[in-house]
Amino acid sequence: MSDVTASRAPTAVIAVILIGAAWLFLAPAQIGGSARYAVVDGSSMEPKLHRGDLVVVRDRGRVNVGDVVLYRNSQLGVRVLHRVIREEAGRLVVKGDANDFVDDARPRAKEVSGSLWFSIPHAGSALVWLREPLHAALLAFVLTIVALTGGGAARAATPEASRG
Repeated sequence: MSDVTASRAPTAVIAVILIGAAWLFLAPAQIGGSARYAVVDGSSMEPKLHRGDLVVVRDRGRVNVGDVVLYRNSQLGVRVLHRVIREEAGRLVVKGDANDFVDDARPRAKEVSGSLWFSIPHAGSALVWLREPLHAALLAFVLTIVALTGGGAARAATPEASRG
């Protein structure tokens, strides 16, 4: 085995481990992973979460008072991300941090999709923008042009490229 091949082996192993860890923690539940994603579409969880934030929730087994949970509100027909403030008769009482009222819906713990794991400010706005077919097509077009030109136009514009 050459020195180059031997030095690449640990890098490949580390890459496989990182990809496996990313899959384990970040893969969407819809394709076998453990994470669920949602875009904040309101102000009820301010000041911690804002409209357009991307939130990642994971099932942690048990739901505790104080957890921010994602559940499907059948009355509104939407998924809601609110904080558990107490439990009554096997149902969760939830409310938005910025709300002065509790939710009418009282989900059971088994109806919760998961608890807030982390959020990425404004990332959800980008995803919403990409959901528009025209925007997605525009991005695909730009990426195709960049791929076909090999990024040559960007390299030619830099001072280092003009010095040769």
